[in-house]
Amino acid sequence: MNANLLIVILMIIVDVVLLLEVLYFILRRNASNRLIRAAFENNEAEFAKAANSLGGKFLSDFDRKLIRFNVAEIKRDDAKADALIKEFEAMKLSDRQKKQICPKIFYHYIDHKKMDDAARCYEILKDIPVYSNKKDVEMTYDTYVRKGHGYLDEALKSLGRISKEELPARERLIARMYENKGIRQDAKKYANLADQHEAQLRENRKK
Repeated sequence: MNANLLIVILMIIVDVVLLLEVLYFILRRNASNRLIRAAFENNEAEFAKAANSLGGKFLSDFDRKLIRFNVAEIKRDDAKADALIKEFEAMKLSDRQKKQICPKIFYHYIDHKKMDDAARCYEILKDIPVYSNKKDVEMTYDTYVRKGHGYLDEALKSLGRISKEELPARERLIARMYENKGIRQDAKKYANLADQHEAQLRENRKK
């Protein structure tokens, strides 16, 4: 076969593969957006329709449950979130899937003061080979489950480099560390800052 012809064929194959990847990404993203919208509206018929669409077929059962869980957390629908957690726990999850859902479940348990469940989830997180936010989990676990304050200096130094969206949660963490340390004045100070910054975020979202 002519070398130039072979190069042209290879270029065509590469272009087709790239086109298919772009199409896959677009279909998957559009289906995800439809599923999120349907979940927010509690529209089960539309959710099923989106799940059965061409793009929806590229999403696994885990992906669909993850969308429902994220929406339930945003809407503070605790009953729905708890039901989905049971479904996740009954599934055989890959490490990639564990990295996606286990931290969310861990923080859900912390937020709802279910420390025994949070400790159990923490043990799962420790065994995941690669998890980029392990330090945040360690700080949270030490503060809320162990009732410690070993990461106080590190948490204080982090305030200048985290995003505005992360700030209230970090300030609440610091407030709890001071409370664990018995320094109530500083605990109250950072709890108030967290309330203020959370209120600012809510106002910004309305604009």
